[in-house]
Amino acid sequence: MEKLFIKTLLGYHKNIDKELKKFFDEKIKKTKDKLARETLRLSKEFSLRPGKRGRTILVNCGYFLAGGKDKKEILQTSIFIELIHNYLLIHDDIIDRDKLRRGKPTVHQYYGGNHFGESMAICVGDLVNALGYEILTNSKFPNNCKISALETLNRTIIRTGHGQMLDLWLRSREITEKDVFNIYQNKTAFYTLVAPLQIGAILAGAKQAFLNKIEKFALPLGVAFQIQDDLSDIKKDTKENQPTLFRLKGSLEYCQKIMEKLVKKAKRCLNSEKEFPQKEKQFILDLIDSVFKKI
Repeated sequence: MEKLFIKTLLGYHKNIDKELKKFFDEKIKKTKDKLARETLRLSKEFSLRPGKRGRTILVNCGYFLAGGKDKKEILQTSIFIELIHNYLLIHDDIIDRDKLRRGKPTVHQYYGGNHFGESMAICVGDLVNALGYEILTNSKFPNNCKISALETLNRTIIRTGHGQMLDLWLRSREITEKDVFNIYQNKTAFYTLVAPLQIGAILAGAKQAFLNKIEKFALPLGVAFQIQDDLSDIKKDTKENQPTLFRLKGSLEYCQKIMEKLVKKAKRCLNSEKEFPQKEKQFILDLIDSVFKKI
């Protein structure tokens, strides 16, 4: 079972990178303006840096979870969320003043790391965002499905923006557990897990009742994911005074206990849902185990 999961995961990575390369190569070929071509080449290089491709994989998972059959179209379409993710990363690197992203210079550093560099990076991020929307809008799925998917994406970006703003706002203020979980849900859980799965399901024609079932297991899983991410980067978060559960409680044991509780809740919800196909459900369970190391 584990070998099959790894084989499937590696297949996703290979095919997603292939689609990203194909998309950017076609865009570059059609673009005559020199600066625009340079921007596309940079965006391509940034997008093809080694990454987990988790959100893109989950769009595919959500589609098959809801009974979708067109493997080729969902794969080609799913890379939209990789570009949305990159747009947010480019802007986030400016906010956090990071110099490296995935082992290479951030986009604002590529342009000099000064005000000009930051300004150019903001523009690049905006363009990458527009390209992501273009991919989803131009996909061959039914228009009603695409409109619903776009609405979900928009709501998610708004949630993410609010979560990021609250994160920044609370770095210099007292925090409560309610504040922390508000950030975890809005900044991370919907954007990283709930929305990718739901958008994939929407493109397969899923209705609201089905989407609610996805949220039931994906929301606690997304919060757990952020707690784990915080624990893996305590030094940086502490230096920046980020509003995390660890900053509030000061206890690794407490954070790990909450994380484990959330993961177990997500697994129970996923296991108990009879409408989900077993094959896709098992892949998500294996994905959970690979991220959380058999909790």
